Amino acid sequence: MKFINKKYIIYGTSIAFSRGLEYLVLLYAAYFLSKEAYGELEFYKKIIESLTVFFAFGLPSLLLTYTRSKLSKIYFFTLSFLFLLLLGVLSIPFFIISESLFLLIPVLFHAIFFNNGILPVYFLTDRGSNTSAIYKSIISFFFYIGVLLLLIFSSQPQYSFISINYILFPFAVIYIGKLIISFSIDINRLKKYYRLFKKMILNTLTLVVSNFANIMFLYTDIMIIKLISENANNDIANYSFVLNIANMLIFIPLTIVQVDVESIKKENKIKNLDKRIGVYSLFFLLFLLSAYLILINTYYENYSTTMYLFLTILAAKFFQSQSVLFGACIIIQKRYKQNLYINIFILLFNLIISFLFFKLFGLIGIALGSLLSLAIRYVILRYYVTNEI
Repeated sequence: MKFINKKYIIYGTSIAFSRGLEYLVLLYAAYFLSKEAYGELEFYKKIIESLTVFFAFGLPSLLLTYTRSKLSKIYFFTLSFLFLLLLGVLSIPFFIISESLFLLIPVLFHAIFFNNGILPVYFLTDRGSNTSAIYKSIISFFFYIGVLLLLIFSSQPQYSFISINYILFPFAVIYIGKLIISFSIDINRLKKYYRLFKKMILNTLTLVVSNFANIMFLYTDIMIIKLISENANNDIANYSFVLNIANMLIFIPLTIVQVDVESIKKENKIKNLDKRIGVYSLFFLLFLLSAYLILINTYYENYSTTMYLFLTILAAKFFQSQSVLFGACIIIQKRYKQNLYINIFILLFNLIISFLFFKLFGLIGIALGSLLSLAIRYVILRYYVTNEI
């Protein structure tokens, strides 16, 4: 196999485009908004993303790993969509009690339509990475351009990541309705797949909890800052600005793993993919380091004191980037319990160590906690995959 696959370029370009739009929006917000407003914007963005993972109920992973035939992909996707709508209705009392009903539509939009939702996963598994790439590019364009316009013209720009979902949701529902109609669903066959779907849902609750623990690990830092910092929004602004740049490193392994997901199911390519991810990630890490130095010494001098914070988080993200392949292997092999145990352990460890380190060292203490946690997670995942699978 060639070291650079053409599909990596096509699919990677779609991720780079969508992520590029996201970073354009976030860099604009960091530059023009006050740190207080920017911190609140980031907080709501991460709340939506974390709730989405729990709300999606592990369905994107199930669609990615369970479906093999074309019919199974169509019917499991249709059942997943109906399940999420039902879950949305049933969760209304929870959102009302928690005084957060305004988050229901954003969470539903992300769980179904956005880049980590069930629709792009359906396109990826059934129609290939190119179709998925086109869809992700289109939905990202409308989403982030809409957010940018809201940041510019709205009187409450800190709520832009909430408002845009209400604008796009009706159009997205019409599109998915036409898509499902085009499937010409057979009711008897749907009932057959429903029985299997029900068993899958009941038997993979560990995947749901594991995915939630995994994503909560990524957002634990922000939650701790919000809860115990005396200057929460300002600290969230600093931490999020650094985190957003460092997070770009993850797009390398995500591209490689998602493009090769079908071949990973059928044959062992772990060593080759691991080497490829390591080389690409290292070069991209050096690029990000150079770019960050330029940013904080030109347009973003308000963040010039965050260099050590950035270096720490970038090191943490390097370990995370090296873990993506091994995490995917565990899911593909349906080792859900093992995945759950690993994620729960790392989440609890990170909660404790980040809280203690924040008390001792301040904001950089949380970054050190993440670095330690992600390094341990990488060692555990790598050992398990290479020795137990």
